[in-house]
Amino acid sequence: MSVPAVDPGIQSLLETAGTGVFPVRGLDAVLAGPRRYALLRAHPDTPVDDRVKVKNLYIPGPAGHLRLRVYRPGAPEDLPVILYVHGGAYTYGSPEAEEGRALRYARDAQAVVVSVDYRLAPEHPYPAAADDAYAALAWIAASPAEFGGGPGRIAVAGGSAGGNIAASTVLRARDQAGPRVLFQSLTYPGVDGSLSTASAREFTGTPVLNRGALELAVRYYAKDSHAAPYVSPVRAADLSGLPPACIAVAEADPLRDEGRDYAARLSAAGVTTELVQVPGAVHGFDLLFPWARISERSLTDQVRALREALHP
Repeated sequence: MSVPAVDPGIQSLLETAGTGVFPVRGLDAVLAGPRRYALLRAHPDTPVDDRVKVKNLYIPGPAGHLRLRVYRPGAPEDLPVILYVHGGAYTYGSPEAEEGRALRYARDAQAVVVSVDYRLAPEHPYPAAADDAYAALAWIAASPAEFGGGPGRIAVAGGSAGGNIAASTVLRARDQAGPRVLFQSLTYPGVDGSLSTASAREFTGTPVLNRGALELAVRYYAKDSHAAPYVSPVRAADLSGLPPACIAVAEADPLRDEGRDYAARLSAAGVTTELVQVPGAVHGFDLLFPWARISERSLTDQVRALREALHP
């Protein structure tokens, strides 16, 4: 299988991007060197939007205090809530690293966004991150007054590794009769730790994310647990009864086919599912290059799906 052509606008940005800590040409080199990816754990300078108030909350978590970063637009008290799970190959990242997307969701979907600062691998392998995200969901459902949210309208969203943990959280809520989730938004999610799809096997040299980086990420996070359904939601025996989903995949991304497969399995289980494949997109395109034309279209689409689900 040949790798699809990269969108010309994204290709131009890839060619002119600097050689900073985040390598637009491939994460494998970063994940192979813990000293280097440790730099990606620093909390970066964040964008500011006067229309959204941002604060940190600390709640009881599975391993002590768990930090939640809350984004609340200036709107009435009774707002729906989006639990947001950042990406970062399970090994780096933070709510601040994806603050632009969280602000956009809060402002344009008119919802309180609660981003969970989950524990990172390899120091904290599975199920640490999944446990933290589920603890955040349970707290959100039980304590909406603590952050100005309204009861009963919760969506879960995340991209890449965050998409995996988001999908796991939704599946676990169903299995354990936990909080009711209205909607799940998964952006280029990693949902199959076996890495056995055609795109995962054959997209070995794609920009940003390639086969080598995938293997390292899964090894650090899942070790020998990659077949567990909360690590590989696509392999869960039963996907019925889950909330409606919108899954966006990037065409030139090793994770493309597992996102497609998950959408197909959800739909076959009777779950209302929208699948959007972004032509010419590479992994993380909307975070790395949010000003690109295809990024703006994708972000607008993500917000539209969330807003329609939370404000029917």
